[in-house]
Amino acid sequence: MRILDRACVIVHRHITTAYPPGASLPSTKQLALALALPQKHVHQGLLRLDSLGEIALHTGSLPVRLRTREPHPRDRALHGAVRDRIRANHYQPGQALPTGLLGEEFGLLPHHVQRALRFLTSEGTLRFDERGAHGPGHYVPVALAEAVS
Repeated sequence: MRILDRACVIVHRHITTAYPPGASLPSTKQLALALALPQKHVHQGLLRLDSLGEIALHTGSLPVRLRTREPHPRDRALHGAVRDRIRANHYQPGQALPTGLLGEEFGLLPHHVQRALRFLTSEGTLRFDERGAHGPGHYVPVALAEAVS
């Protein structure tokens, strides 16, 4: 295991055991001192946790550990738009979502779009299909579209 990967595991373990969901986290510098790790490695660990939706970085304050099933604050506009578009039949049952276009529209990087779509999948708004008609991707479930109509 690479040193950076090991550092990310240490950061993840520390945050998930020392800070309850909803708690503010210390600064990157303070975490680096507490864990005796280089600040750049701690920062990379925090970025990974942010992309997984376990913490929220860059919200105008200190990082926050997210609660289970709590959407990332930067993803809320995308969540609402996808739900609204499904209700309005803009996205049809069985249709793959245009992840690249959504990222551009909402100013999200590809891994942030994936984080947002994983959340919508976990709540049943979307489904991930490895062998979908248009390749692997997030699709509008047929049953959901019928229930929303």
